[in-house]
Amino acid sequence: MEDKNTYTLQELFEDLPISLIDLGKKAGINEVTIARIRDGKPTRRSTANRLLLAFSSVYGKTLNVRNVTGINLMENKRLEKKEQKKITKPAA
Repeated sequence: MEDKNTYTLQELFEDLPISLIDLGKKAGINEVTIARIRDGKPTRRSTANRLLLAFSSVYGKTLNVRNVTGINLMENKRLEKKEQKKITKPAA
C-alpha cells in the first residue's frame, strides 16, 4: 500500500493480505464485528482503535481515526447529556 496522508477503510479492507478471521485475532475482535464495521455499521471508538492498531501492524503504517475515513463511530449519548446539562445549568 502506498504512503498517503489519509486512507479509507474500504481500501484497507480491499488490500488486506490476511483473512478477516486473522485480522480479528490480531485485534481481539470477533470477525462478525469486523465485517459490520467494514459494512458501515456504528462501532465504539475503543473497538475502532483496536481494529486500526491491527491494521497498523499488518500494513506497517500508523493508522488511527484521524487518518482513516469511513469509520462510523458511535456517539457517546451519556457524555452529550452531561455537556448539555453544563450548558443549560444557570450560573450560581
